[in-house]
Amino acid sequence: MDQPFRALAPTFGVDVPVVVRWALKALRTRAARDYILLAIFALVILSAVPRFWPRGLLLFPAALIVAWLVVSWENWERWHNVVAKKMLRDRFDPDAAPDPRPGAECERLAEVAKRRDGNLVVFSGHSAFIGSGDKLDYQRILLDVSRGKEAEDGAPLEPDQFTSQDLHTAIVRAFGCQAGLAKSLTNISVYERLFVNGLHIQNDPRLLPDPLRPPPSSVDRDLLVDAALRPTSEARTYVCVEMPGWEGQLVVTMFIRAVHTGESLYIDWTFRVLPPLRDNFLVIDKLHERSKYRQLRTELRFGARETLPALFLSPYNVYRTWRQPHKAVRQKNRQSRAIRNGYVFDYGANKSIREHACGKQRRHYFLARDEKMYVLLAQQTLTRAVEIFLENHNVDLEWYKAQVKVIFDNSIKVGDISNSTGVNVGSNSSVKVNKSRKERNDGSSE
Repeated sequence: MDQPFRALAPTFGVDVPVVVRWALKALRTRAARDYILLAIFALVILSAVPRFWPRGLLLFPAALIVAWLVVSWENWERWHNVVAKKMLRDRFDPDAAPDPRPGAECERLAEVAKRRDGNLVVFSGHSAFIGSGDKLDYQRILLDVSRGKEAEDGAPLEPDQFTSQDLHTAIVRAFGCQAGLAKSLTNISVYERLFVNGLHIQNDPRLLPDPLRPPPSSVDRDLLVDAALRPTSEARTYVCVEMPGWEGQLVVTMFIRAVHTGESLYIDWTFRVLPPLRDNFLVIDKLHERSKYRQLRTELRFGARETLPALFLSPYNVYRTWRQPHKAVRQKNRQSRAIRNGYVFDYGANKSIREHACGKQRRHYFLARDEKMYVLLAQQTLTRAVEIFLENHNVDLEWYKAQVKVIFDNSIKVGDISNSTGVNVGSNSSVKVNKSRKERNDGSSE
């Protein structure tokens, strides 16, 4: 809410405006509690002044009782009236989220909603695949595509010309085919995206039409194709394969890039994973709507324990609540002034809220197995699509098949995909290829 110029990271499986609207309501409820507690705290201080005795002595316990009821009310409102009543699995309705306040808050949420989907990702620093979680695996292949395959009479054919974008299109078609991976995994999404460093878009009107507004969520198709054909250090196009599972608790994403340089073809792909949420976010699955008597007993007990800390912290909490919008305005003015004066400004996105909520554990045995299955199935679909594409363009596949075999041998033997060495270009693969070529040449000469 307080970053009006920076891009937003993709948030797989999360409706950010809905989450923000509920979060704003929770902050407003907590702020109302703190303002009331601050007034009570002032009365408590006054009751301690000897001038107001003996009425002050009667005011002190009354103020504590009111503070106790206020703290209990806020916790009841949060847990029972909102979470248990409106957010359990069988009753949650995204459309029932509280309406934002008119003005800047409403405009900001509308801007966030527009940037939920798109083909442009503006990242900050070295985290190009921002929003997609932790690195799971990385592989690459380097091929000599100047050698044609042999015809039926043994004569080498001339390879057909193709571009990096042609291969990207073939990969997208292979993953989107109903007879392929899309038939095995539900809700799979395949698309091309342009990834740009947030420090390098300030002087490019195609990526940043208005420097005083955040980058757009989408760019023209021509820009995607141009970045695929002529990749630069600032902007590159990737094919993204998103594979969600377990109702969004697991999201594996594959990022694929092909670079054709005339006689050579370089292909790399990276797997990133968004693991299940942390345990404290899953407490809601253990909740149920309690009787009014149990609600009252639970919250009065909670209030008795938390009233004094909340009362003494109320001055600081009120000051922080009051200071936050002023702090946001000062930050916005400072950033806009820097942009107007031509200083370098990083428009790149920070971590998504889905990434911040990730845990480290795979609580279910089958979930961990599915994570590795997604990687192997996607890798097989990719290598098969590339093989068919090169075969149709009359490219010799001997080097390609040798490297693919090394990749799958490492992935399957190691067991843990994230620990596979990914050694597919080097002595292990090239020795086998060179040896087979030498044996074939020796055989033909004999």
